[in-house]
Amino acid sequence: MASEHTRYVQINLGSDQGQSLPGRTLLTDFKKVEFLSSIERSEKGTRCYVSIDYDHPKRLESEQAAMEILNIIHQSPTNAVCEVMLTGPIGMYFASKPELWWVAPSYTHPNGLRLTIRGTTGALRQMRTDLEGVLIDGYTMKLGSESEFNPEFADFLPERQTLVLNKAINMGYYDRPRQCTQREIADELNLKQATVSEHLQAAESAIIHRYSSDL
Repeated sequence: MASEHTRYVQINLGSDQGQSLPGRTLLTDFKKVEFLSSIERSEKGTRCYVSIDYDHPKRLESEQAAMEILNIIHQSPTNAVCEVMLTGPIGMYFASKPELWWVAPSYTHPNGLRLTIRGTTGALRQMRTDLEGVLIDGYTMKLGSESEFNPEFADFLPERQTLVLNKAINMGYYDRPRQCTQREIADELNLKQATVSEHLQAAESAIIHRYSSDL
């Protein structure tokens, strides 16, 4: 899918407006829960990698109504990179929308929730209507071009890795089931498949290592 046919929407929800959502405990139990990368969408929710900041590792044992920790990939006294299933209303909504991508920067914080969503113009327009049934009044939504909401990884990945990774996300390479192959990504970018594979592996490794470090 050509990038010029997709746009970004940024959603900001205050903690007061999120009281009715099952994920509200993420705001109180953790300092920050940051979305890193989507793995799979299913009827169970959105499976993804997240970075979790906390005061004490025992916080990870807190039962969450909207997030199930499936695997702890890396853990330090104040941070963990985890594979999780997002099962709340927001996670379930995006699990059912193949033309929408939940991208960085997207995270919870003590004062609320910030989401950055990339998608087709039509899907984003429909999302505005649909979320009225998921989120209560008080949230803000801002539509922007790609240049206004660059994913956070663009700040630390080399330009070529960012280009390849963005193309892979746009074409559905990280969807489950995958919507394209590395060969198709390579053809779109006029690169060799081995080059695409090298860039994707390097970008994925950089993202995991960046967020698994003890900040």
